[in-house]
Formats: sequence, structure tokens, C-alpha cells
Amino acid sequence: MKLYEHISLKPYNTFGINQKADILIEASDEKDILEALTSYPTLKVLGGGSNILLTQEVKTPLLKITQKGITTERENNSHIWLKAQAGEVWSELVDYCVLRNYGGVENLSLIYGSVGAAPVQNIGAYGVELKNAFHSCEAIDRESKQKVIFYKNDCNFGYRDSLFKQSKGRYIILSVTLCLTKKEHFFKTHYGNIKALLTEKGWEETPAHISQVIKQIRQSKLPNPIELGNSGSFFKNPIISREHLLSLQKTYPELPHYWVSVTQEKIPAAYLIESCDLKGYRIGQVGVHKGQPLVLVNYGNASGEDILSLAHYIQGQVKKRFNIQLEMEVNVW
Repeated sequence: MKLYEHISLKPYNTFGINQKADILIEASDEKDILEALTSYPTLKVLGGGSNILLTQEVKTPLLKITQKGITTERENNSHIWLKAQAGEVWSELVDYCVLRNYGGVENLSLIYGSVGAAPVQNIGAYGVELKNAFHSCEAIDRESKQKVIFYKNDCNFGYRDSLFKQSKGRYIILSVTLCLTKKEHFFKTHYGNIKALLTEKGWEETPAHISQVIKQIRQSKLPNPIELGNSGSFFKNPIISREHLLSLQKTYPELPHYWVSVTQEKIPAAYLIESCDLKGYRIGQVGVHKGQPLVLVNYGNASGEDILSLAHYIQGQVKKRFNIQLEMEVNVW
């Protein structure tokens, strides 16, 4: 276990915000985690730092799990169950899978963050969510200090939501096991222009080809956090009632929408933001990315408060025009 005091968190968050933490603990195994919990029972877990916005110094001790490893739990002719430790980088796990022609997570290529944080948000992209390939995860229950196993049906997965998010830090995820296909893959290529790009390149649908196309799409639209601080999608796509949709369509007949249930529809937040003439909007060192309105960026030495202020402004403009309240996907610390 490594302990750092008064350490800058700039290298630990993809926004590149320079806030300090009183204490940061790096844990390389389960023993380290339990030791950290014993010494600092109120600690918070810091994942890959890709889904947080730091607005102040962090007084609560932070735990960073660094344990890595990918192992095969079991396999048969059609499926393989891979177990990845919480400290693995999610995008590297996806690369590991597609390289071996394992199907199920190729649409989740190039998402920043750690494996341990993935179930908390039920990360998703291009028509696929983590829950689609999720089998189980191991976690420490902070109340009992015991290790527990959660299977898919235990996790209460929803849109960017899960039991782990709802339980407000009760569980510390140690590892995630995915169930992936080895053959007879079921691909989702209807989202966006995935299928069109595959056709353009003359590529058949394989995990590797789909992953490569999605990386190309993401890199063309989304800034690399190493070059321009951001946390990916800042807002959730709102879900509204069908009555609200019908009312909006009177003014905005081209409003895109996606069926959720008989009574609900999902609206792309990017469309709402762009319709408010905010795509590419910039004030000082923060702005809305010119290629993807869902992404807020740090152009230099912006503070977390600067970015939060911009987020509130966007929420206000969307609410005023569409009577829709955008919900932030990032966690504000």
C-alpha cells in the first residue's frame, strides 16, 4: 500500500483539473484495500478519473486500486468468461478481447476509465451497455468488510445507473467477469454510421473491424483527454414522456427520438445542446467541443467551478427552449 499526502490530482482526472487531495492511497491487492478501509473508513474510491469533476480540494481520503490482471474463468465451444481486475484500463480490456475475436464489448471501444468503475455507471456507447456482456463482479461490502459476488440480476442496471451508484459507495469493486462470444457473434451495427463505414471499407462484421470503425468515429468526434481535458459525455440523454415528445414535435418536427417504452422516449442531448447554438461555444478556458456538443472541454487551466458554471448555463438554455432538464453524467466532487 502506498500513501501520498497533499498530492495534486491533475494526473488522476481526465479534465486535467489541478485540485489536491489530502490523502491518496494506492492499493495493489485486496489486503491493501482492507488495510486502507481499516485506517480510513470514510475513504472514497477514485477510478480512472474519467467521470469526475473536481471543484474543490478533496479532504476525504481517496483509494486508487492499481491491481491488474485478465484471466479466463471458464469457457466452452461458444462462450468465454473473462475476469478482469478493477485496476485494468477499460479500453485495454476491450482491445484484449477483440484481438482474440471475443464478441460483446467491441462497441465499447475507446471509453476512458477503469474496469472497476465500469459497472457503477453501466457504461455504454453505440447501442451497447456493459450489462449486455456483464456476468458478475466481486466487491467488498464496506459495512461487513466481507467480499461478495454480484451477478447481473443483482446489479439493478439502468441507463448510466446501477446498484453500486445507488448505494453511494457502499461497495468497492475488485474485479469484473464478462461473458463473451467466441463465435456466432451478435453485433449491433445499426447505431450511427457503423454499418456504412464497414461497407465503405469492404469489411465483414467482426469484433476487430467494428472496434476499429468505432475508434475511427470516436476519434473524429471526441477529443483525446491527453490533448484536451474532458470527461467524454458530460450529460445523459434525457428520457421524456411521449406526451412531451408530441408537444415538442409541433415546433421541432425533426426532433430525433428513440423508443424506451410505451410511455417514454429518449432524446439525444447533443441535439438539444446544438439546437441552442451552443456547439463550439466557449467562454474563457472552458467550452463545448466543436465536434461533439455532449463534451465539455478544458482549454487550459480551467477550474472545476468554471466547467460546472458552463454546465449550469447549458442546462438553463436547454430547459428554457425544450422544457427538458439535462442531468449531468459526471460526478461533481
